[in-house]
Amino acid sequence: MPEEKEKVKKGDLLIAEAAQAHGITKECIFASRYDEVSGEVSIVTNGGIRVRYKPGDKVEKLDEIAVTGINPKAAKRKVIAGKPKGKEA
Repeated sequence: MPEEKEKVKKGDLLIAEAAQAHGITKECIFASRYDEVSGEVSIVTNGGIRVRYKPGDKVEKLDEIAVTGINPKAAKRKVIAGKPKGKEA
């Protein structure tokens, strides 16, 4: 039993380290997994991006769309067809 708790704790620490390295917040993690054999962490974000991480890897931070799945500039777009939302004529 103590070995399993240590494995879980090590996996959780590596997942948190990987998320921080990629710039992923805890709320934006859809799924995560720690592989004991390879020592690798795999994270799927809400944006649908899958990243793999081993301790010591150099990684680049993900952009906001890849992490959250929401385009922050989408609200500023011009309406192509139909009435703009929220404006009743």
